[in-house]
Amino acid sequence: MTLAAYRTLYESSVAFGMRKALHAEQNKVDMQATIRALEREKEELEAQVAGLNSKCESIERREAERRAADERKHTEDVNFLRKTHQTLTSNLQTPYSALICLLYTSPSPRDS
Repeated sequence: MTLAAYRTLYESSVAFGMRKALHAEQNKVDMQATIRALEREKEELEAQVAGLNSKCESIERREAERRAADERKHTEDVNFLRKTHQTLTSNLQTPYSALICLLYTSPSPRDS
């Protein structure tokens, strides 16, 4: 090979290396931009997760309060119905008891 051929090969190699270095630098810049964009997206998603978690906790708390209120109302209704049942039962038994007493204590028409 001649000196000119070596010089051309050397210059071509240097040019190739420079192109590769510039390309690598551009890729590095692009990757850094992608990393920044992904980090911003990650922060937005974390904020969204935090918001959804607080919303979920709020809903769970509200539903627990609603269930407790429903349970209290149900207990009150059951107690009211039991008391009403007891009152009605005693009201029915009192006249019935009085009638039985009258039947057993009054003279029967056959006895006369």
